[in-house]
Amino acid sequence: MKDRYRHEMDLRRPRQEKLDALYEMIEGGTEMKHAKRLSGRAAAILVCAALAITAAAAAAAPAVWEKLWEQLGAFAPYAQTIDGAVCRDQGIEVQVLSALSDDLEARFYLAVRDMEGDRLNEYLTLEGQLENEAKRDPDAELPRISVSTVGGSSQFEFISYDPEAKTALFCASILYWKDEQPTQDAHLSLTGMTTQEGYLYGEASCASVTGRILESLPVEEQDQANQKIDHVSSLGYTEADLPSLKVVLAAEQNPMPMEGTEDMWISSMGFADDGRFHIRLGFAEGVAAGSDSDSLRGFFSDLFLSGSTDKWQYAHQITPVPGGLDILFPLIKLEDLEFLQDCQARFYGDYTRPGTEVRGAWDIDFQLEYHPSVTLDWTGDLAGRQVRRVTVSPLSVTMYSNDVGGFHRAVLYAVKKDGSTVAAEPDTGSYSNSNWETDGEPIWDTYNTWKFEAPVDLEELACLTLMDQTIPVH
Repeated sequence: MKDRYRHEMDLRRPRQEKLDALYEMIEGGTEMKHAKRLSGRAAAILVCAALAITAAAAAAAPAVWEKLWEQLGAFAPYAQTIDGAVCRDQGIEVQVLSALSDDLEARFYLAVRDMEGDRLNEYLTLEGQLENEAKRDPDAELPRISVSTVGGSSQFEFISYDPEAKTALFCASILYWKDEQPTQDAHLSLTGMTTQEGYLYGEASCASVTGRILESLPVEEQDQANQKIDHVSSLGYTEADLPSLKVVLAAEQNPMPMEGTEDMWISSMGFADDGRFHIRLGFAEGVAAGSDSDSLRGFFSDLFLSGSTDKWQYAHQITPVPGGLDILFPLIKLEDLEFLQDCQARFYGDYTRPGTEVRGAWDIDFQLEYHPSVTLDWTGDLAGRQVRRVTVSPLSVTMYSNDVGGFHRAVLYAVKKDGSTVAAEPDTGSYSNSNWETDGEPIWDTYNTWKFEAPVDLEELACLTLMDQTIPVH
């Protein structure tokens, strides 16, 4: 608790130069040179009051900070608290709270608060851009490294919503590719936000399905025309696999909720008159699948065997029904019941819902601090590959080599001087044959990255290990 309290106070304190200016003013600096000198007690009271006012004005609600600390976890001491990065428009305040960055990735955390009403909720999505300039050749143009959002394809990741504080917490990341480097100058620009868009990622067990035929309804001609058959071949079935009887399940025969949302639920699930497996989804009033006028675009379903990743059933056909969707799995028949009962059904995609939309301009310039990587004083052979360069920061590792694809599957470990280890999972990377235009031997140019599961103090780092081989650290 003491460490957490100290961390909270560090997050909320003003910048040191602001404190210095305040002390100078209190002690009779230039702005108070004609005023009577304050006593030590009066000065202390004024300092405390000023600090309290500054914290109250600049800090997000304590519950929002607490959620941010949960997200950062062990990385909290390595995160930057960003002071004064706040703006308001349309009665909504946007504040950049914190950043966690090295020269591989910068992750930003921001809070959005409704100061005048109750227009926000857990379905909030943001539209805008987050930018950080890249250092390149000084004679070349300086393109911006950025993460952008357009409507439902938001790359601002929603984390939480606090209804008492009327504040939503988001994060967004910028990836610096290969030799790109972050700079101090960063900019957030939001042009709108809405609670009218949702993204469903739901699962349901099929264990309760029986061989009983559920009540079925004929498919109307207009519904047949709207069936999702635009990706038949890629979904793993042909027109010949479709049953000749066109039916959907009747509603609310064995309803069950879907975790994480009240916008949709499973209305009916089981075998229909056509002898095939169906799932009927129910929608709350005003909810529709998809993110545009094509109500089926971008909405999918599949089946997978519980505990397995190699047995998936993507073949499905979606038919709009009153108040929801009917999902037909044409390859799952009554004789597949035993297999089906071991499966999970999954539903995912964009949808629209009742809500509010706010247009405005929220523009914030702020300064980014990051943990730079160091280049190891080692190159050579590793697991039969030639490694040209390795860099390491407290958050990540990068490697340049002639690997042909094996490194990106392997976990890397940081070995500390006390013998303990910290795992680093493979992340983004690339490999290409730089000799592809000739008939000669391939020359592989490979870039791999790993992210530590907990921060690593480089002063405590003894070595790295990958594929049971050691990379010395000097």
